[in-house]
Amino acid sequence: MDKKRTTSKYWFALTNIGLLLLSIVWAFPSIWVALTAFKPDPDIFSIPVKIFPTRVTVEHFIRLFTKWPFSRWLLNSLFLASFVTVISLIVCTLAAFSFARLSWRGRDALFLIILASMLLPMEVTIIPLYFMTVQFKLFNTIYGAALPLIPLPIGVFLLRQFFLNIPRDLEDAARIDGCSSLGILWHIILPNSLPVLSAYGIYIFNYAWNEFLWSLIVLRDPQKVTLPVGLRIIQGAFELDYGLITAAAFIASLPSLLVFLILRQRLIRGITLSSGIRG
Repeated sequence: MDKKRTTSKYWFALTNIGLLLLSIVWAFPSIWVALTAFKPDPDIFSIPVKIFPTRVTVEHFIRLFTKWPFSRWLLNSLFLASFVTVISLIVCTLAAFSFARLSWRGRDALFLIILASMLLPMEVTIIPLYFMTVQFKLFNTIYGAALPLIPLPIGVFLLRQFFLNIPRDLEDAARIDGCSSLGILWHIILPNSLPVLSAYGIYIFNYAWNEFLWSLIVLRDPQKVTLPVGLRIIQGAFELDYGLITAAAFIASLPSLLVFLILRQRLIRGITLSSGIRG
């Protein structure tokens, strides 16, 4: 018994050490960007390479906000990500509730089509989306960049799987009391679904915050672009200002990181609770 316990502790410690080393390797690029953002230019290009700055400076951040419309880009990304998150939560919640709790002809076939659409990359739909955006006069607007990001099939799937696990007894009792379908959604389904709603909210916020390709195509005004496109503009075509780019990347990564750190427990719980697949 003592030998088995010793072996178990040995493997437990070895596993933790391995996971710690893997975490350091995974986090090192982000740490390097953060440290480089506060380095003076001589430290960035020094040989041998200096991991830590010899002198902490904020000159890159000052140039970022004074020579570029970075605060405007930051507000554009914040508005786009918030708008997409709120509207996507509403749309996907209603769709998932319909697929999980209501009975209507063609429901399962349509759900399979939605699942199949997850296999299509966004690049396949860019051309028709472009013409639709131009036709509806949404080209070069934040709303034109935001609307295609809202109806994500993964959101419908994630929420539907969670709604299926909520006991039917609660719904039946509510219907006996005269509650409508929307009343059941509001008073029973949503209060019991906060973990999965939080998980999907974090996912869609990060997805919208980091979206690059569609925003690059649809947004032409430098004052209307989002942070990922702004980073590409800062990068330039012929020279790289590494201090400026790392400062911009450091600020751009903070909102996603903060949202994840604050709500990580809800994210893990929501994914765990919705992972069981039922018919």
